[in-house]
Amino acid sequence: MKKFITILLVLGLAVTTVFAADTEFPTGKWLDSNWDGIWEFGIDKTIKLWKTDGELVYNFTQDKITDYKVSADPTKGVILSFSCAETERSYQFIKPLTLSTDLELIVNPDWTTEDYETTIKFQLGSSASGETADLEI
Repeated sequence: MKKFITILLVLGLAVTTVFAADTEFPTGKWLDSNWDGIWEFGIDKTIKLWKTDGELVYNFTQDKITDYKVSADPTKGVILSFSCAETERSYQFIKPLTLSTDLELIVNPDWTTEDYETTIKFQLGSSASGETADLEI
């Protein structure tokens, strides 16, 4: 029984190490249908928020965001988080450990304790900026 538990612990540690070793956030475009916004994640760590009519709402460039972090959580999935002083919010995007391409979005405004939480849907083909979105995980 001790050997079995030891093997399980070693396997669990190995899986966690492999899972966290090469953590990347998916790229592409996701629709927030509550707000009619398209979140775009580029391969070069660019993050843009578009209106569905193609107007750029905000370009989260590296000089405008702080606390940028991509991490792996063995129970939640891959998490991208960052803060932006200019928008007075912190953001968290979670790619759950499912086959779904949806992301969980949590926006935490600095001026209130009430967060905005929603599921955003992956968009195939062209969208806000007119470019084709491809999901890369």
